[in-house]
This record gives sequence, C-alpha cells and structure tokens, in this order.
Amino acid sequence: MASASASLGSHPAGRKLTVDDLILGCSPLAGIYASSTPERATETVRAALDAGITRFDTAPHYGLGLSERRLGDALRECGADMSKTRVYTKVGRVMKPKDEVTASEKESVVEWGNVPGDPGCIFPDAPVDVLPVLDYTGLGFRRSHADSLARLNLRSVDGLRIHDAEDEARYAQANAGGGVAELVKLRDEGAINEVSLGMNDATFVRRMLEDNPPNTFDSVMMAGAWNLLDQDGWDVLLECERRGVAVHNAGIFASGLLVGGSHYKYAPAPPDIVARTERWRALAEDKHGVPLPAVAIAFACAPRVVKGCAVGVKSPEEVAQSVAWLADANAVPAQLWVDAKELGLLAPDVPTPSPA
Repeated sequence: MASASASLGSHPAGRKLTVDDLILGCSPLAGIYASSTPERATETVRAALDAGITRFDTAPHYGLGLSERRLGDALRECGADMSKTRVYTKVGRVMKPKDEVTASEKESVVEWGNVPGDPGCIFPDAPVDVLPVLDYTGLGFRRSHADSLARLNLRSVDGLRIHDAEDEARYAQANAGGGVAELVKLRDEGAINEVSLGMNDATFVRRMLEDNPPNTFDSVMMAGAWNLLDQDGWDVLLECERRGVAVHNAGIFASGLLVGGSHYKYAPAPPDIVARTERWRALAEDKHGVPLPAVAIAFACAPRVVKGCAVGVKSPEEVAQSVAWLADANAVPAQLWVDAKELGLLAPDVPTPSPA
C-alpha cells in the first residue's frame, strides 16, 4: 500500500488519455481459458490497428508460442506499418521440440503445469510437440529471442522482458547466470530498443532494479500491483520514477474482477475483495454515472511514470469496448477521487488523475 514517506507524481493537469496510452495484451490471441482461432486473432489485431493502437505485448509462454505466431501472422495479413508498430515479447522460457528435451530437463526445468493435458494449462490450443523449458541464462535469453523472431516472422522486436523471475532460482540465474547482461548486449548490438521486465511480484521487480546498475532497464511491465484494488507496486513506481524507467501497467482490471469477472490474482476472488469491488462499483456507476472499467483505466494511467496500460482482449468487440472505456476515463469527475479517499477505498497520498 501507499506510504506517506514519499510522493509519487501524477501526470500534468488536464492530460487527455488517447489510444497511445494502450498496449494490446496478446495472451488471449492464443485462446486463454477457451479455444479460439487464428482468424479471430487476426480480426482482433486488425481492430486494434484500425483503432490506432501501435504497441503489442506477447510472450513464448502464451500458448507455448501460439500467441507469437498468431500475432505475427495477423500483423502481416493486416499490412501493419512495422516502422510504427512496436512489439514486445519475453524471455525466461525456451520452447523446445519434445525430442530435444533431455531427461534431466524433464525432471528439473520443464514447466509441466503449462503443457496441454495438465489441469493447470490455460491455453487449450497450445501445441503438443514442444515443451516449455525454464532458462534464465544468457544463452537461454539469446535463443528465446531468436525463436521469438522466427515465430513472429519479424526482423526485430522493440523490447524483451524478463518473464516471471519470481523465485530465488530464476532470479539468481537471470543475474548471476548472465541473462540480464545478455539483454544489455542485445540492446548495445541494436537488436532491441528496450531491456525490460514482465513480472507480477513487486518485491522481485524492485530487487531487480536495485541489484543492477542504473540504465540497465528501460521499462518495466508490472502486473496486478497498481489498480483500484491493489497498490502494492507503490515502491516500484517510486524507484522507476527515480531511475527514469518507464512503467507499462498490466493487470489494471485486477484479473478481470473490475470488468465483471470473478477472479482476482488468477484465483477465485475472496469475499472481502468482492465487497471492495462492489463499493467501487457503487461509487463509480451509482453515484457518479461512470463505468467502473473507465475509472480503473483512469487510475491505472494516473502516475506520471506510467507510460502505457495493457489491456488483454480476445475479440474486435473487446477492442472497441476498451477504446470506449478509455474515452469514458477522460470524463471521470474529480469528486470521485475525493470520495474514494474519504471512503477509505484509496489511501490519502495515492496519486489520482489531476483535474483540468
């Protein structure tokens, strides 16, 4: 939660949110939780491009490479102007053909919970001829980058994010194993523009920033740690602001709970969080006549260190809905934020959108 010991700045008063503030989260293109099609993925990407969205975030993890393939195919089929389109992907998992994976790897570093057939696999369309092998070394990152370019059929991506280095073994390998240094080399070679992070746990994000020299990271994608229900990323935002690192805010709808879903932090929402969500809904929609998702977007974009908010969508209709909520976010009355703090929904020092 927020701390009164330090101040986190908001964007300038009267700043209007535009589609430039949105990043298309591409995990749903692989069919998350339910099967989807390449055609649907292409329609979704086309709708995003038509709306003016230029930033796309994917990962090998999403459908064991399927999200990257579908995104790359869609960008090509839609004739995207790649001089203006920015694609981010991630490193930390190498998708290896099954016959290449050793017995030792199968015992120690294959992420079996993400393999089709396991109850934990949330991508039913994922291929069955590859296995996700955890690898946070420099060699692993370089191979992952090359494999991603092949799946995307692109000559380059804008940035690479270290994905889910949120236990001690992964974290140590990314640092002592040369993973971070390898990304810096790729940036120095001109292969990427940004060295980035893609993580959920704010504690590990802050450690990664503090354990590496200044100017190592250009951006951070932090998920689920800065939204209406959770501000655990406060210290990370402060550290990023101090270091000049851009924040790409993900999980802004709290795993979908703020847009009518039932999950929070990838699990069924506990009763106290459901109740808090309903208090937000009553304040936003009943008292001020603004859709709760629009309030969520306005809040997520408010800190000046935030340079984009990711929205995961699986259809053209969801693209249109996200853009509509973005427009509504510009109409959230200043009094709503005053009321939210008086009701204890936000701490007094949490930054909120500045009134015009």
